[in-house]
Amino acid sequence: MGSLISETPREGPEVTEIRLSISDGAELRSLREHLRRIRGVEIEQIPFASRPGSLGASDVLQIAVPAVGVIAVVIRTLPDFIRSRRSSVTITVESGDMKATITGENIDDIEPIVKRFYPDA
Repeated sequence: MGSLISETPREGPEVTEIRLSISDGAELRSLREHLRRIRGVEIEQIPFASRPGSLGASDVLQIAVPAVGVIAVVIRTLPDFIRSRRSSVTITVESGDMKATITGENIDDIEPIVKRFYPDA
């Protein structure tokens, strides 16, 4: 499972894209619905091949936003989603070679994760 964050030019204003993966694939739909509440966020569920040495493939959420600041909002909402689950889940966010895993154990330390991806956020 993996996620990728990259800035990609598109028609119109610059759009930032990230991919999020979740440890329990059954929770992907709930995560998608949770993120749809954020204004300006476009979400697409896409298949994502596992890395070499991993078994199978999984779907990830590809998220497109009009500004980096909205990505910070997306990341900051993930602890609320994790707290709302009955069972423990892990959400992974990646940007190129940067990777962050958000779990029930580190949800109170979300700002260092946001700053690692976006120092100006």
